[in-house]
Amino acid sequence: MSENKWKISLITIIIIALLAAGYTAWQRHVLEKNNQSVAISVVFDEAASLARMNGLSTVEVLNKFKEQGVSTVLIKESTVLDAVANGELLMRTGSELLLPGNVAIWQQFGEQLREQIKPDYHYLVIFNIEAFQRIQGQLQAKKVQIRSWEGREGTDVNIIEVAYDWSLFEQMGVGFPANAVEEVNAAGLKTMVQVRTWNQVTPEGLTYVLRELKKISNLSGILFNDPVLPGFPEQVRLLSYLIKELDVPLVQIEFSNQKGLATLGLLLDKNVVRLHTLSQEEDIKKDYDMAAMVDRFNLAATERNIRVLLLHTYMKTDVPDMLAMNLQLVEETRGKLEAEGLRVGEVSVLQSLEISRLVLFVIGLGVIAGTMLLAFMIGWNGIAVVCGIFGFIAWTGLLAVDLVGPARKIMAFIAVVVFPTLSVMLNVRQGGSTVGHSVLLLLRISLYSLVGALLMVGLLGDVGFMLKLDQFTGVKLAHVVPLLLLSVIFFFRGTKDVGNWQRKLQHLLDQPVLVKFTIVGGMLLVVLLVYISRTGNESAAISPLELHFRNLLDNILGVRPRTKEFLLGHPLMLLLLYLGYRNNNYIPLLLGGAIGQISLVNTYAHIHTPLVISLTRSLHGLWLGIIIGLVLIALWRIGESQLIKRRGWFRGD
Repeated sequence: MSENKWKISLITIIIIALLAAGYTAWQRHVLEKNNQSVAISVVFDEAASLARMNGLSTVEVLNKFKEQGVSTVLIKESTVLDAVANGELLMRTGSELLLPGNVAIWQQFGEQLREQIKPDYHYLVIFNIEAFQRIQGQLQAKKVQIRSWEGREGTDVNIIEVAYDWSLFEQMGVGFPANAVEEVNAAGLKTMVQVRTWNQVTPEGLTYVLRELKKISNLSGILFNDPVLPGFPEQVRLLSYLIKELDVPLVQIEFSNQKGLATLGLLLDKNVVRLHTLSQEEDIKKDYDMAAMVDRFNLAATERNIRVLLLHTYMKTDVPDMLAMNLQLVEETRGKLEAEGLRVGEVSVLQSLEISRLVLFVIGLGVIAGTMLLAFMIGWNGIAVVCGIFGFIAWTGLLAVDLVGPARKIMAFIAVVVFPTLSVMLNVRQGGSTVGHSVLLLLRISLYSLVGALLMVGLLGDVGFMLKLDQFTGVKLAHVVPLLLLSVIFFFRGTKDVGNWQRKLQHLLDQPVLVKFTIVGGMLLVVLLVYISRTGNESAAISPLELHFRNLLDNILGVRPRTKEFLLGHPLMLLLLYLGYRNNNYIPLLLGGAIGQISLVNTYAHIHTPLVISLTRSLHGLWLGIIIGLVLIALWRIGESQLIKRRGWFRGD
C-alpha cells in the first residue's frame, strides 16, 4: 500500500474512533449534568460546642443551620477521651478508685468488689447503662481485655477494667452516643458517621462494629477517620459486604489518601461520594476571610464534582458572634452554589457509566492509527507498520484477558503524547505567516491536539476515574515526552545540507561544546525542572501572589484557564507561527509553544472535573493566549524595526 493510502486509511480510523469517543463523552456529560445535588454538612460536636457557648440547646443550633441550608450532620466516633470530656465516664487507676473518697461507688457494688480491684490497672466508671453497654460491646469487639461489673439494680454506676496500652486506649473508638443521633433526628437532619480504625481487627469484630451502625436512623453516608481503613487489606471485602447492608454510600475525603478506600469503593460498585472540607487548622494557618472560604467550597463543588461540603466551626478572633458568622458562611455558600445552578440538599451519587469493550476497542484503534500517522510523517514508514501490528495485537490481547484498567491508562497516555506532537509537527513550517493566518494555524493546532484529549476522555469514561478511585497515571511523563519528541524531530528538520539523519546526528556529536551553549542548556534544564514540578496532582507550592491572581481570574471568568496555556504556550506558539521555524535557534520558542498544547490536552486528564468546565477552561486559555500572542507579535515587530533603524544609523544610511 502506498504511503498516501496508508495516511487516508489511518485518518479514517481516527475519525471513526472520534465518533466512538464523542459518544462516550456525551454520556459522561449527561451523567454529570444529572449529578447536581450538593449536601452541606456540619460536625455534631462543634455544633454542640457552639450551643453551649450561646446558652442554647444543640437541637436549636442544628435547626438554625438547617434554615441556612445544612442537610447533614457528621457524627465522629467518640474516643475514650471524648467520652470523658462529654461526661459519659470517668477514667481512674485502681489506686485512685480505692481511695476513701469513692465510698459512694462501693456502696453501689458492695465491699467484695474492692478486693478485685488491681492498683496498677485502669478503670472506666460509667454512669449510664446505654453508654456502658455500647462501650463494653465496642471494646470486646476490638479485642481489648476487659472485666466489667454492673451496679446493683436501680443504680447507674458501672465499671470496666481495662488491660491495654493506655496511650493507645485513650484514642480508641467507642461507638456513637445515642443522644447525638437523637438530637440530629430531632432537628430533622441526615446523619453521616465517621468510623475509627483499631488494632487487631477480626472478622467478628468488624462485623459487630459495622452492624451497630444499623441502629442509626436517617444514615446517609459512612466515612473513615484514619489513614488506614479497619481490616485493610485482609478484611476489605468483608467491609464492603457490611457497608452494602447499610445501603449508604462510602464518603471519600478529598486530598486524604486513605489506604484501602479505592479498593473498597470499587468493591461497592463505585457507590461513592466525595467530600471536601477546610480544616480548622488550615483556616487558622492561612486566615481565610469569608469570601475566600465561600469561593473554595464553591470551586470544589463546581469544578471537582464534590457533592458533600463539610463546614467546620471556624473561630475568628476578630468576630464577636461565632454562631452568627458560621451561619452566614453556610448561607453564603448555599447562595453561591445555587447561583452556579447546583441544588443544595440531599447528596447525589453518580450513576453507572457503562462503556462496552467494543467501543473501547474502536477508540484504542484511533490511538494506534495516530501513532502510525506520526511515524509516517517523520519518515519512519517501517516503524509505523511495526507500531500498527504490535499495537493492534497488544490492545486486543489486553482487552481479551480482562486487563481493561491498565490497558485504558496505557492507551490514554499514548494519546496525550502522540496528538500534541503530531499537531505541532504538521502545522509549524519553516516559512512564517501573516498575523491572521497564524491565528488560524494556532486554532487548527489546538483542534488537532484536542483529538488526543477526546480519545483520552473516551478511554477513561468510567465512574471510577470520575471519583478518583482510579487515576490517569504518568501525568508528569506526559508533559515531558512530547517535548523530547519535538526536540528530536525539529532538530533534524532544521539541520540542513548534512545528509541523512545518521550523518546529521554524527555532525551534531562532532560539534565543539561552547560555554554559552552550556549556560543556555543549564538554564533550560532549570526551566524544565520547574515545569515538571508544576504539573500533576501534587505540584510545587503556590505563592500567595499567584493564588491571588488565580482567584481573580476565577472571579472574573468563572473558570480559570491554565496559566501555562494563556500566559506561555499559546502566545509563544502564535509568535513561532508568525515567524516560522527558520532554524534550530528557534527550538526554545518551539518548546515553549508546545507546552500550551500539552497542557491543553492534559486538562482533560482531570476526569473528576466536569467536561463543560474543562472545555470552558480551554476556550478561555485560547482567546486570552491569542490576545497576549498578538501583543507579543506587535512587540517583536517594534523591536525588529528599532533594531533595523539602529543598524542603519550605525552604517550611516
